[in-house]
Amino acid sequence: MVRYSKLPFRHLVSLYDVHITHTPMILAREFSRSSIARSADFSSSHHERGLFLLRPKGGKQPTLVRGALVAQFAATEPRHLADAAELISPWVDGIDLNCGCPQPWAYTEHIGSWLLRKPEVVYDLVRATKDRLGWNFSVSIKIRVDEPKQTERLIQTAIRAGVDYVTVHGRTRHQASTAPVNLPTIRFAVDAAKGEVPIVANGDAWSMEDVLRIRTETVAQGVMSARGLLANPALFAGYRSTPAEAITRFVEIATSYGGLPFALFHRHIACMLEERLGRAEKTYFNSLTSHAGVLDYLEGRGLSLPK
Repeated sequence: MVRYSKLPFRHLVSLYDVHITHTPMILAREFSRSSIARSADFSSSHHERGLFLLRPKGGKQPTLVRGALVAQFAATEPRHLADAAELISPWVDGIDLNCGCPQPWAYTEHIGSWLLRKPEVVYDLVRATKDRLGWNFSVSIKIRVDEPKQTERLIQTAIRAGVDYVTVHGRTRHQASTAPVNLPTIRFAVDAAKGEVPIVANGDAWSMEDVLRIRTETVAQGVMSARGLLANPALFAGYRSTPAEAITRFVEIATSYGGLPFALFHRHIACMLEERLGRAEKTYFNSLTSHAGVLDYLEGRGLSLPK
């Protein structure tokens, strides 16, 4: 998610059964060239990854595993991606190449969804990173669906390059997020991978019921949520809406990490409160202009916040 999955939010969702978190999309060229960009675009903490009981099939004893952090990059030059991946590698568990961002500026810069029909470029980007960091370092790609032959070619080319898994957003680059996700196209992507790498399904995962349905209909090995988690960070823990404790925890975590820019902090809280607020309250909340104003508002609704 552009901007929204910074450290405090990643830490929050890791407390609610999110096993793999991603950074916001980072421009590899700037990250590899500028220490200022690196400081602005990435921060981490050893506390942000959760611990989870993994229950293998076959009745075996559950194993305690640590959550994973993946840095997502936008790139068009293999050297820039390999440089950026090498710089960030000590602090993450893998990197993800964004091949799906539909925003016009990204397409113009030959990143994001521009790569959907450039499988040879994707091959070079993945292979350069693998060659630089070794084949045990995870490199994935996130794509949007396309014409079936284009999707199959892109996935198979990425597999030949050494990609570890592919996340598939079930919308084309021309479709808005309001368009219904196309699950059959994700199922096609699963078939196109031929079992060689896992496929993660993305799009319209708003509840655990949605997650289970998406798994069933696509037979994907995992499900990613973006907007659903913004609205309800406890989605994967089975909550149907954001519990009050999650809002309190978010404020505590954001404060402990030194805070977030007000616009970002305000937007996160607004998303979590979306289902709780009537029209008049939304208008009032959106008029708030400071962290203090938001905290006063939350306390007025009965939330116990850190002092």
